[in-house]
Amino acid sequence: MTTTGSETTRADAERAPGRLGRRGAFAAAGAAAAAVAIGASSGASAAGGARSAPARGQSSSAAPRQAAPSEADLGIAALAASLEVLAVSTYQAALDAAGSGALGPVPPAVAEFVTTARTQHQAHADAWNGVLTGAGKPAVSAPPADLAASVNGQFARVTSVAGAAQLALWLEQVAADTYLFAISELEAPAAITLAGSIFPIDRQHQSVLLFVLGMYPVPETFATTQMAYRADGSLPAGATAPETK
Repeated sequence: MTTTGSETTRADAERAPGRLGRRGAFAAAGAAAAAVAIGASSGASAAGGARSAPARGQSSSAAPRQAAPSEADLGIAALAASLEVLAVSTYQAALDAAGSGALGPVPPAVAEFVTTARTQHQAHADAWNGVLTGAGKPAVSAPPADLAASVNGQFARVTSVAGAAQLALWLEQVAADTYLFAISELEAPAAITLAGSIFPIDRQHQSVLLFVLGMYPVPETFATTQMAYRADGSLPAGATAPETK
């Protein structure tokens, strides 16, 4: 029996070490958002090519077609994919640590969140890599080296659920701020839609992590780009991962 990519991702997530509790229905939200973003663009492009001739007296100018991703867009797509790769590996490390008992007791709801967040970040990475390969560029499979070194160095010191949550919260903030910045920089409508569909998911992840840490889940009135990771590879302000415990 042949399995689809989404079924494989679902099976992988359910086999992840440290899995506790049944995965919630929101596990496929990231994959669905990416599919909607790419599908909307393809449908709009196809519809644009099938427009009928204008009636007498009407303008003969056709509606503008969807723009292909520019080189700048592809640079942002590659950066976004690399951030998603880092998020996937970090959440997987948390699952592995939970499975080995290195984090102490792990509440089922926390394990549920970690499993789901990892699945969603993988779907986001797949979506951005789809943009890249669709434009003839190679897929991204490595995280940003500087951020990965910072995150991995801090994760090596993590001994509790709170420490893992603190590190994941910082990483989600970098990702969300980067997407908000990217929305204003991207040119192709499909790429803008994709970034816009992922941004709120990362903000939701932040809210869950804040709640796990005993803090108010929506502390900001407005989202910012203060922690955005730039396309030139420059570190955001305060880019060093926080001290964990």
